[in-house]
Amino acid sequence: MSRAVYAVMGTVLYAALIITTAAFESVLFDRDVISETDAGTLLGPAMFAVAVLVVLLSLLRSAALADAADGDAPTMLGAFPAQPAEPSPRRPGPAGGDGTSAGRDAPPRLLPGAVGTGVAVYLAMLVVGSVGYSLVREGAVWLPLFAARYAVSPLVLGSALWAALVVAGTVAVSRIEPPR
Repeated sequence: MSRAVYAVMGTVLYAALIITTAAFESVLFDRDVISETDAGTLLGPAMFAVAVLVVLLSLLRSAALADAADGDAPTMLGAFPAQPAEPSPRRPGPAGGDGTSAGRDAPPRLLPGAVGTGVAVYLAMLVVGSVGYSLVREGAVWLPLFAARYAVSPLVLGSALWAALVVAGTVAVSRIEPPR
């Protein structure tokens, strides 16, 4: 199965997890996940949409890097004038005994990508929420106030944690080669 399919499946899983987490938070705490009544109905979905987009882009980037490291990346050599018609030779690396990389580059590391995605989701949700709420309230003072209020909310923290876990799990699963 293509790594891009794993990326889409991981993104759908992430979307389901954050929606479920928001529903449980609303039921358990008996309040809305965005408690500002004047925020409108689109602020929460906009925050969710940007989080899902960040996870999708992170998983697609990881899939592309892993495919390129394995030599499985789809290419059309010579399709563009600036692109050479011949593939470039492999660069020497430390993996092989003779100074070559033995035909494969190392796949991207798992933990930095997962943690980076979690941080990116956290920041993106706060930025979109702050900008959206400050536009509704028509005042720039609401940018830091909204961000400070939701910086430790279960909605944003849970979404960032789920993002890191889903990216780590999806990338780890996509690296396993099935028997042929």
